[in-house]
Amino acid sequence: MAENQQPAVGAAPRRRGMRLGAHYLPTYIAALDGPVPEFYGHLFQQMEELDALGFDDVWVTEHHFYEYGGTISAPPVFLAAAARTTHRINIGVAISILPLHDPVRVAEAYAMVDAISNGRLQLGVGRGNQPDFASSGIPYEETARRLQEGTEVIRRAWSDDELSFHGEMFDFEGIRVLPKPVHRPHPPIWVAASRSDDTFRWAGRNGFNLMTLPYSQDPAVLGPAIQNYRDALVEAGHDPASREILGKFHIYVADTAEAAIQEARPYLNNYRDLVDARSPRRTREGRDPRAYEAQLAVGNIIAGDPKQCVDIIHRWREKLGLTTISGTFHFGGMPQEMALKNIRLFAEQVMPYV
Repeated sequence: MAENQQPAVGAAPRRRGMRLGAHYLPTYIAALDGPVPEFYGHLFQQMEELDALGFDDVWVTEHHFYEYGGTISAPPVFLAAAARTTHRINIGVAISILPLHDPVRVAEAYAMVDAISNGRLQLGVGRGNQPDFASSGIPYEETARRLQEGTEVIRRAWSDDELSFHGEMFDFEGIRVLPKPVHRPHPPIWVAASRSDDTFRWAGRNGFNLMTLPYSQDPAVLGPAIQNYRDALVEAGHDPASREILGKFHIYVADTAEAAIQEARPYLNNYRDLVDARSPRRTREGRDPRAYEAQLAVGNIIAGDPKQCVDIIHRWREKLGLTTISGTFHFGGMPQEMALKNIRLFAEQVMPYV
């Protein structure tokens, strides 16, 4: 949270220890998840449970055109609905693919979510992936500049009485953006960064929170990039202790390590099948049946009995300085009761120890 920001009116109070949330990049499988309205109902039920169990945040991701994430193609619509059935949990987008959109419209839509939730919005922004730009006509080479300018447009639109901005990509003069967010001067802004040091440094210079995918990158590379973010915070006069560094993981908690392997494997494989279908260059041929165990061994998936899950989270915190864990607890057509059990076990037997 920025030094000049006040806590959100309705936001979840912070516990001591790590910040803990749940992440929804839905991998919709009609044969397992049922009709889309039923699928949405399951997600909302899970979010209500997360709220009741004391999780800090719930996040949704914007994707388009594929069952890998594409059922939440309009996150503000989904988050507004979630806001009406939850009470204290922060609700966020991780991320809004900002280069796809007019940033003024993004500012309007998410300000409405902040008002409906009484100040619980968290805005995550990023460049997105190339498949999401299939119908946009926007060159992917422009996305970094569009991200940076668009984020500044949103920040000014939320903070200033009238928006005036003159950049390379966007030009606005004297626009009144309504409503203004409840969270003043604006809701917290998070930036997704993976491989570009420029993005890590830009996020730090601006005092934004950071979002990472530790399982997708060598810690020997990600660690120095996160340090660049921290250095940029300090150089710009921001307090690193007041900023969050999030790591997103798949999480599955079971009574034993063996049960975790057997129960979660088919749904993780379903998830990977959808990722492969979205990325033509990827292939499932020759997939190592031991890949799940290999990912567990290095902690890229947080799974096992409660103690193992606690230990993996502690390792990541020590290795990268993560302050926030965002867990995907429901994936690959997992049955609803199985997902709810996973969430409850984490809340009861992992959350108190991290």
